[in-house]
Amino acid sequence: MIAPETFSTIDVAHEARIRRWSATVNPARSDIGQRIAVGPADESEPPPGLHVAGGVPLRVALLTINDARVEHAGRGALLASAAEIIVELRSDDGRSFGERASALRDARPDLAFVLAGDHNADSVVELCEALRYACSDVHPQPRVIVSGDAKSAQRLDRVLSSFSREIVPDARHEDGRAAAVDRLRAFRRGTNVALVLRDEALESLALAVARDAGVAAAVVDVSGSSTSLVHADPGGAIVAAHLVPLGSGRGADRVVARAGLDRVRRWIPRPVDAPGLLERVFNRARWPDAIAVDPLALTLEIALAHEAIAHALADAGATGTLPERFRSAPVVVLTGRLAELPRAAQSLLVAANALRPAVIATVFRDRDDALVSLGGIAAALKMRYGHDLEAIAGRTETHRALLGVVVPVNASRPATVRVTGGATFAEQVAPGGFFALAASGAVQVIVSGGLRGRGIAGPLGVLIDARGTPLVLPPRDAERVPAVARWFAALDALADAAA
Repeated sequence: MIAPETFSTIDVAHEARIRRWSATVNPARSDIGQRIAVGPADESEPPPGLHVAGGVPLRVALLTINDARVEHAGRGALLASAAEIIVELRSDDGRSFGERASALRDARPDLAFVLAGDHNADSVVELCEALRYACSDVHPQPRVIVSGDAKSAQRLDRVLSSFSREIVPDARHEDGRAAAVDRLRAFRRGTNVALVLRDEALESLALAVARDAGVAAAVVDVSGSSTSLVHADPGGAIVAAHLVPLGSGRGADRVVARAGLDRVRRWIPRPVDAPGLLERVFNRARWPDAIAVDPLALTLEIALAHEAIAHALADAGATGTLPERFRSAPVVVLTGRLAELPRAAQSLLVAANALRPAVIATVFRDRDDALVSLGGIAAALKMRYGHDLEAIAGRTETHRALLGVVVPVNASRPATVRVTGGATFAEQVAPGGFFALAASGAVQVIVSGGLRGRGIAGPLGVLIDARGTPLVLPPRDAERVPAVARWFAALDALADAAA
């Protein structure tokens, strides 16, 4: 029998800010959320029972054979474990031995992830020799994880004998992928036994929401220097993508470096010159916890979130996980900075524009990191006891702030949307339409052409989105700015920021 345990505090860290929850947890019977105290950490207070944070950054060199399935598996494991790929060497990349060694030496990775596949050790031996030549005399040396069939892994283990190394099963199989993710997360956690990684908390949260709702759930999180997408179903299956270091705070400049300034600028509903916007981006990275006090600063944060989510979806797609997996959840929960935008309409707008739900979806957002703290508790109980999520069963509903329902209408001709709930009404929707219908409570939605589903309409009602997928923005500012401004206006998303 599991003894009760008390977490005196659960701290959820975000850049320099900490939100602190207090809860008593009994793995058999939970009394979570008795009281909440929100504010900066105080050194005079006792150490937290749990600390939800990003952990130690992990910069990884990926060494892989020329096999798309093997590469996808390796990238998928790294994306699932929130590790950053800083250099990739393929067995067929054409570079000389010296160029490969130079790339590894300049990158100074914390860890090398070597993927051998099936009986393909010969093709990656030279990559491992380049790693040994480049990094044997650096301090600290990178750690090495080798993944592949037993024969290949053992041969590479001999080549890499000068490094601290581990062998995990083939990452193309579920057991190998899980083992690699566990080891990578252990490196990020270090020796801090009170630390729950943010990605672990988000995955436990998604599963808890799915079980509470009885349907698949997606959690979309944009923090200062990470972006996460998690899909979970009530049966326990989880698919996750944790992209580091892209975010809307400290990682703002990395978003621009990867996406380009023009792709960020396109989401801002007003003309803005590139040099001025670039200065704001780098100020955002230098002062990540600054509160947006003017419309341009606020729309920049929203634009950064758009691009961060877009790249998380793209990276998931590059590992073989279709973006539609995340878009197919009937329940969507927004956390992190997405949940902290001044107006609920701004959060819903990002979900509609960036996630692009493919089904009728009810959208919620977190309240003061309460859901992330619950996910942290569930993750801690699982790590310590292998216990199920019963400790937080039914608690997620209390701390989810309901926004509204998103109805995707993908049609090349006008369609009819019928909403039933309280009152029944129908709307004709032309391609490109984007507007909200006033409704509240449980609704059933039927779109001509076959799409139907149920949702819960909140203060923002039912959002009808007939702009199509993928969402295409006009290339010229003269057309793009009015279009984006209309989308903001449709939800009254740029009104008084204090509302």
